[in-house]
Amino acid sequence: MSKIDRQIAVPMYQQIAADIKNKIQIGEYKENSKIPTEFELEKIYEVSRITIRKALELLVDDDILVRKQRMGTFVMPNKISWNLNSNFSFSKVNEQAGHSVRTELLGAELKKARQSDIVKLNLNDDMILCVKRLRYVDDKPIEIEELHFSRIYAYLLMEDLTGSLYDLLTKHGVRMASATKSISLCYATKEEAQALNTKEEGGLLLIKNTFFDNEKKPVFIAKEVINAEHFEYRINLLNNE
Repeated sequence: MSKIDRQIAVPMYQQIAADIKNKIQIGEYKENSKIPTEFELEKIYEVSRITIRKALELLVDDDILVRKQRMGTFVMPNKISWNLNSNFSFSKVNEQAGHSVRTELLGAELKKARQSDIVKLNLNDDMILCVKRLRYVDDKPIEIEELHFSRIYAYLLMEDLTGSLYDLLTKHGVRMASATKSISLCYATKEEAQALNTKEEGGLLLIKNTFFDNEKKPVFIAKEVINAEHFEYRINLLNNE
């Protein structure tokens, strides 16, 4: 039996929820693993089914557990948070939060621009530099990004593109000052599902960005598809009234 103090004022279901959460934190219940059934938890804690259900409901509401129909209750994977109000650098934000980051270069080449590239990048010709990368956080594949630059940035082909592009551009005197971002839903292609270790046609976050320098000139546009199972965006709002 796990220790529950029946003499204190904290309701037993809250104590049970805290005990299960602690077992997740110390690794007794690992992410994506199935926890004991309600019947088994009744025996472990020597309480009623109603008390167990209230404890589990609390953890489900807090996105710590997830119920899967006809399968049971599972530990939610740890999500990597990105604050939309923060720094532009994916690498820096995650490293500052204590995560390890690595990047796999999927391709980098000069190619013919699409009409949308010409408009968004204010191009004078029809060639762009296309960089495609797979980003990992804590060895989990999190996002595939495709970046389009005007041809004046072709010198990046001579650089190591597996590090922070933010730092790389800064080294060349390019400082990003602002960006526009749109967030929507898309469905994984076969190739995206394989790269992100998720289900084909499963839901992904689709992020489209345009980054601008200090002179408000577009530096590059980016399309990111993100495995939302391991990732969440956060934003801080202020009341300006």
